[in-house]
Amino acid sequence: MKRILLPLLSLTILAGVTGCSFKVTRPMLQMIVSGTNQVSTEPAYADSLEKKLAVPYVDKGTAEQVMDIYYAAPDVRKDAVIIDIHGGFYVAGKRQNNRRFASVFLREGYDVVLLEYRVNNGITDVSDELADCAAALDYLADHAKELKLNKERMFLTGDSSGGHLALYMAEGTENGSMPIRPKSFKSRGVMLNCPAYDFASFAEGNGFSKNALAWFIGPRYKDRKYLETLSPRTFIDSYSGPLFVSTCTHDFIRSQALLVKSDCDSLGRKIDFIDIEAQDHRVGHVHNVTNQNLPESREVNTRMLEFMDRCLR
Repeated sequence: MKRILLPLLSLTILAGVTGCSFKVTRPMLQMIVSGTNQVSTEPAYADSLEKKLAVPYVDKGTAEQVMDIYYAAPDVRKDAVIIDIHGGFYVAGKRQNNRRFASVFLREGYDVVLLEYRVNNGITDVSDELADCAAALDYLADHAKELKLNKERMFLTGDSSGGHLALYMAEGTENGSMPIRPKSFKSRGVMLNCPAYDFASFAEGNGFSKNALAWFIGPRYKDRKYLETLSPRTFIDSYSGPLFVSTCTHDFIRSQALLVKSDCDSLGRKIDFIDIEAQDHRVGHVHNVTNQNLPESREVNTRMLEFMDRCLR
């Protein structure tokens, strides 16, 4: 759900949030997310560091079932890891496009893993994305020593739909009954930027055509009970670890982040929450991931660094 074309984003906001009468179709959504499948070649600080690229985390997997690992410079390295799960409306996105975002944390001494996964194509669905994330996290934990990573100091972060995947994985580390979960991975904390949260609610339609729903949710988009088993909201009471959530006034799914806050408040559990108010429309959905130089983006990313530093004390 990032790097979205603004004119079509307006249509999505009207149809998906206000529930207007016209339908957002699959071709519309394909246009909206098309840019997220283009790999950015912009230079990034991360490119200058020691790295392992396209590391496969399953045997005989696809080209998407890989991760890039970047190592902080030795003079600043904290021996702690951030695992980043990109967004893209569940149907798009490339790990390489988060290299500039990763650079923010690499400069501060954190190793960064950019995780890629199979996106939904109308045949596979979010359960496959979750399964890929679980496999990748277990691979990191099981191979941490040879990868020169500290498995005891690993954080999860995700933006937009990636926030859904990250929170669900964190919940799964504490709830053995969840249908899809990592088995050996443990997280020191999870950070969500403009996350999708109540996944099952997306299937209610709210302006999306059936073909659009089938594309970004999957072939079982009508099965509410099934979708609830894939929704982080269903299992929020399972996660007791540190949690950071950011949103902003121009985040078109801001209500999802507010719902995370509301649920955590109801459960009586602490959450590190930031809701940026800004007139600048560039300060929108996942702004701190896509445009790190905005003052508001720097504020969010600084808060993320402070959150992790507290967790490591």
